[in-house]
Amino acid sequence: MWSIMIILLFVFTVGMTVGGLLAAPRIPPRPFQIMLVGIFFMFLAYIGMILGMFLSGWFGFRFIEIMLSILALLLIVAAISRFHPTFGFFHRDDKIVLAILGCLFLLMGFEWGILDWRAFFTLFAAAIFFLALFVGMYIQQQVRATLWRYPYHAFTPLIWLLFVTILKLL
Repeated sequence: MWSIMIILLFVFTVGMTVGGLLAAPRIPPRPFQIMLVGIFFMFLAYIGMILGMFLSGWFGFRFIEIMLSILALLLIVAAISRFHPTFGFFHRDDKIVLAILGCLFLLMGFEWGILDWRAFFTLFAAAIFFLALFVGMYIQQQVRATLWRYPYHAFTPLIWLLFVTILKLL
């Protein structure tokens, strides 16, 4: 039961973080971009789930959790180092943050495949992720409206991810 709650909390937090990072640039994201990120998550998590079903005997659950935590920490470092005030975190010239995010989505699905959770859980997690995208965008816009004078308000979604990543390691 604890693992299900931690995994769903991690999915929700990653969704809130990505939604908050999408709301960081001066130009707000288009609905097409939000749908594309949701489809990107669902597709990579589903592929990871299929891979995890076939390779479940080779990897331990705790090893995958540690790898997820390392990738989340790498995402935090890459997002902080690649931030551009006008273009935000996901700009055209930089593919590192997207690559780490894609690896994170794939490994999340791999974790579900190791636990023998099938397509229904992946669709449920994709719905939670999609809801969390909008929640993260809304919260980040409220933070931005409140702290508009401080230039570091764009990094608040990464703080949420840091806390849940540490919780996942416990």
